[in-house]
Amino acid sequence: MKTSSYSAVPRISVAKPAAGTGSWSAMILRWSSIVIAQLAHWRERARQRRQLGELDDRLLSDIGLRRIDASRESSKHFWQA
Repeated sequence: MKTSSYSAVPRISVAKPAAGTGSWSAMILRWSSIVIAQLAHWRERARQRRQLGELDDRLLSDIGLRRIDASRESSKHFWQA
């Protein structure tokens, strides 16, 4: 059974804030920080997969991976966990 290290993206509420709970600008700031964090996560994942695909068989053996496993992982899209 394969387990995943998927981290769910927080749900973002776009409803008008209730009185006294914050402003639209605060909500947009929170939302944009979530989006920026997710984009950074995806970029890092893509970089790691690209580097994994460039490792030779000796280095893959050192970290306990076979070429087929590394190829399968490095061929995934950046948004796939």
